[in-house]
Amino acid sequence: MFKIKTIFLLLFILSNTQTLFSQVSGLQNIIKYIDSNNYGNQQQYSFLSPIVTNVDIMMLGESIHLTREFPLVRIGMIKYLNENHNFNLVAMEGGVADVWVAQDILFSSEKNEADFTQALSGFFFIWNTPEIQKLIAYQALSLQSNNPLYITAYDVQQGTGQGSKNEKVFKMLAERLMRYSDAPENFILEKWVTSMSSISNHCIKYESSDYQKVVSAIDLFEEWVNSAAPVVKKQYPNIPHDAILKTMPKSFRASLTLCEDLGGFNFSRYKVVRDSLGFINTLDLIQSIPNNKILIWGHLSHVYYDSQDNMISEYGEFKNLAIGPTVGERLKDALGSKVYTIIPFAESGSTILIYNDLNLDIGYSKIENRSKLGALLSKLSEKDFFIDLRSPSLTAKDYPELFTKQPFEIEGLEGDFYINYASDMDGLIWIKKIEAPDWPLFKIILLSSLHYKNQIGFIVFAGLGWIIFSRIKKRRKKKN
Repeated sequence: MFKIKTIFLLLFILSNTQTLFSQVSGLQNIIKYIDSNNYGNQQQYSFLSPIVTNVDIMMLGESIHLTREFPLVRIGMIKYLNENHNFNLVAMEGGVADVWVAQDILFSSEKNEADFTQALSGFFFIWNTPEIQKLIAYQALSLQSNNPLYITAYDVQQGTGQGSKNEKVFKMLAERLMRYSDAPENFILEKWVTSMSSISNHCIKYESSDYQKVVSAIDLFEEWVNSAAPVVKKQYPNIPHDAILKTMPKSFRASLTLCEDLGGFNFSRYKVVRDSLGFINTLDLIQSIPNNKILIWGHLSHVYYDSQDNMISEYGEFKNLAIGPTVGERLKDALGSKVYTIIPFAESGSTILIYNDLNLDIGYSKIENRSKLGALLSKLSEKDFFIDLRSPSLTAKDYPELFTKQPFEIEGLEGDFYINYASDMDGLIWIKKIEAPDWPLFKIILLSSLHYKNQIGFIVFAGLGWIIFSRIKKRRKKKN
């Protein structure tokens, strides 16, 4: 009996070994290697050419916000797609007003390193990194080319830029517009900024009584845009700076809809309503640019197709806006094969993770991909690589890890989260090891203190206790 069990066990091990060998061999024939020492070399992304032949929307996600590698590999792809396939517009998460102001300041600057740093201020603080500054540097270089790159936001979160938070963004916007056209006669800056302020910063200050004031303020702004846009077009004829300006009133109305529908800040429903409006904004963006091609830069939770319904807390219609699916899922349903999503994942490393969806709790942590898919992909190569999940060589029978739901740790957030890679995206990039952004060490430690504040507090308290105890002990010895 023992011999029979041993034989069956050996046969089982042999069968699994053969299956793994077959999987590894098959995948090695289709993966495209990426040089981790030179992510910015755009020519290594030529494998994208046959993929994007009939694609209008490329969604470039990130499974972790704060890394060194994920931005660099996507910037490399952006360079290639911009120079070879006329993808000339990048749309980020955030607010169109924040990014438009930052872009306008950049265009009128000397375009040096300090100006590139300043241009980051229109993005979330998590994207104010040396790596993403390379995107601005590339954009500045491209402005004199046949395919100038433009950056905006597809999102509806006004007043979320690092340098334009809250109502400050509206004051900055008005000041920039004054360079192109006089404000309407009945425009009073302080009054207008105050009226608009309630739709900034996640609707935290919004009250239902603000609604009509915001409507009137947006109508007044739209009147101003109509006179300013032709001047903007004349000054910047080769980029859609004027076209994006003209979309801004509608984007502001979407921000108002977000705040009104939620009744102010409502964390439990914020994302699903935000994504529904972000989807509509994206469609408007696509229609506003000449070749209708766009690159979306966002977190996995917004751009993946969510076949496992992780992000949905409710279904249905809410004031004629369906809520629940992600921006990526909505775009895929609406435009089909015109959409292609690529998301990078990490095999190992250490970086700063987000433990709270409002980025209020972040901390340095180790990364380990312990999933079955991670175990398989780790055996393919010592190099980083790309897999086209639309490849006909991939089947559910041969690669069940790609076609069945797999557990995935999304940043540092707790809870069950699953991904079916072949259903939730079109391509993945496997990064062997990641690091934190190239920030000074003190900044990484300071940011990490947000997450480890309880542990730090305990250590400080224990240390003070030990000092007090030691001094009391010394005094007693002296008395004796």
